[in-house]
Amino acid sequence: MPEPSISPDDVLVRVACCGVCGTDLHIFEGGYPVRLPLVPGHEFSGVIDKIGRRVKRFKVGDRVAVDPNINCGTCYYCRKGMTNFCEKWEAIGVTRQGAYAELVAAPASNVYRVPESAPLETFAFVEPVSCVLHGLDRANPKKGETALVIGLGAIGLIFGQLLRMRGVKVMGSDLVEHRLRLAKNLGFDQIVNPADESIAHAARSWTAGRGVDLVVEASGSIKATEEAMKLLDRGGRIVVFGVAPETATLALRPFSLYRDEISLIGSFTNPNTFAAAVKILTSSRLLVEELISKTIDLSHVETAFEEVSLRKGIKYLVKPK
Repeated sequence: MPEPSISPDDVLVRVACCGVCGTDLHIFEGGYPVRLPLVPGHEFSGVIDKIGRRVKRFKVGDRVAVDPNINCGTCYYCRKGMTNFCEKWEAIGVTRQGAYAELVAAPASNVYRVPESAPLETFAFVEPVSCVLHGLDRANPKKGETALVIGLGAIGLIFGQLLRMRGVKVMGSDLVEHRLRLAKNLGFDQIVNPADESIAHAARSWTAGRGVDLVVEASGSIKATEEAMKLLDRGGRIVVFGVAPETATLALRPFSLYRDEISLIGSFTNPNTFAAAVKILTSSRLLVEELISKTIDLSHVETAFEEVSLRKGIKYLVKPK
């Protein structure tokens, strides 16, 4: 690939590492519509290699993380503060060339300086953490509540840790034993494998029969989402975070929403949460290095996709060099 060109308001980032995300896998498999040819990769950190002539806030050599979601700032939704629905939305690694590469161009307005002391691997997690923070903003968890996280990939394990930081008791559910063990090591209060015990029975037993206050569905499973609706206490909320197929439909009973005041909440990308994610990762309170299953070079990305699809690991990092 040729070296990316940059505009006067861009910077050129030499990529240190880029996380492999489920979206990248969907793009690779043809399930996510993009314009080809495309270099994927949007969860990345690196070092500034060049700066555009109008960029004043950064210098060559700065260590940075980059928010891949680019909004116009002037459309109807941007002016409402709902930048994740920007009518001219673009994203590095989705509509623009991404970070499975040595170099990637990014608007300086989307770049965040990170500390010199922390490993850049940590800050490859800023984008997923910022998305989780938006999900938590939508869910509004309260100290003393109970939560069930369904799906213990990187997103589910980040959700569980951040919920625990807010004083919420957390149960995690997954079919993969090594994920359950890691969840327990990261401080989850309870874990359950649906192959051994029904989630409904485990959740009811854990909450003295009442059900949980919050469910985070992070697996993308329609069946799990429908099951989760039955596990909520009155006034409970479910955050639909996992990406289900676009044409999939959900069966639910509107009477339950009405009678039990159940809230069904969607969460999409990361409006206005990237800086907060940098701050949390800088504090070292959130453990993300434990989520790294393998570091790979560019020639083995396809192997990583295969292993991700088989749920062999948690988070794979691509290091161009």
